[in-house]
Amino acid sequence: MNKKFISVIMAAILAVSVVAVSAGAAEVEQEASKAGTVKFDGGDGWDNKTVCFYIWDDTTKEWATKDGWVGEDTWGSAKKIGGTKVEGQDTVYESYEFDLSGREDHAVFIIFHCRETGNQTMNCLINGSVIGTTAHRNGQMYENPIDSEKRAEGVDFDGASGVGIEKVITSSGKIQGDIIAPGKTPDGIVAKFVLDYLGKKEKLSGEEIVTESSVADAISSFGTDKDTVWATYKTYSGQDNYNEEEAKKVIKPTEEETSSSSSSSSSSSSSSSTTSTTSTAAKTTTAASTTTGGGTTTTAEAGTANTGDTRGVAAFAGVLLAAAATIVATRKKIEE
Repeated sequence: MNKKFISVIMAAILAVSVVAVSAGAAEVEQEASKAGTVKFDGGDGWDNKTVCFYIWDDTTKEWATKDGWVGEDTWGSAKKIGGTKVEGQDTVYESYEFDLSGREDHAVFIIFHCRETGNQTMNCLINGSVIGTTAHRNGQMYENPIDSEKRAEGVDFDGASGVGIEKVITSSGKIQGDIIAPGKTPDGIVAKFVLDYLGKKEKLSGEEIVTESSVADAISSFGTDKDTVWATYKTYSGQDNYNEEEAKKVIKPTEEETSSSSSSSSSSSSSSSTTSTTSTAAKTTTAASTTTGGGTTTTAEAGTANTGDTRGVAAFAGVLLAAAATIVATRKKIEE
């Protein structure tokens, strides 16, 4: 009887072990699926003499090539990042193989670029779900993040999820895109915009880029607040173009408003206590605002920690629990 009972329990343990192995295999398969190629269908109106697949990891500052990831910028190098025309499909090109394993929390981007015409798509955040899919131009035009005279087109990936155009503030102060890149924060993006473009003028209009209005619009669009942006801006102290006094005028943190209010109250009190009639002129300071834009390659402001899949661990824990149950049950049965 004891032997039969133990056999049943061991069979249960074996079944749990199979589940654990299957879970581990699923993890390997999922990881493997992050390596492969993508296709780009330029469609009508896109000159496909050469299509370069410009892929970079902005978190690690690495670029994907036919020979793997490298530490040097590959922009325009058809030899390293050029695609291959798909047989029988005049407008479709396939990329070289690249591996996104271990980059789940990184800011990885792709741009499709034609060297002959200069046509290019906008910075598009990608992840492992794009492997094996095809990207298409969607007709939406964007302003190049660092050059307001240039344009870039949006793309959509068939069947991919969690991908899209990065949300940025361009060099003219325009806000565009949908997804905040990993490693960036709303307050960090706005603060960096102020840092980069404060006191500078937009080259087409000649107007100030960073203004009280443009900063307020950015704060609202990115869902942050002026005090958080101000605190983040001050962390850039010592960097090029840092100007705390002028930045405070356009960000308008609460401490600035409180200071202004106290100053006005003090002035009013002083004036009313004077017997002679005096005329006090109010000083109005108009602050120029500058707009910061993202570049063709963006810079991640902070690293993020990788998180792993714990399904294999959970399954293994199940095996240990089952084994413990077997020992307890067997001892009890023998004692009986």
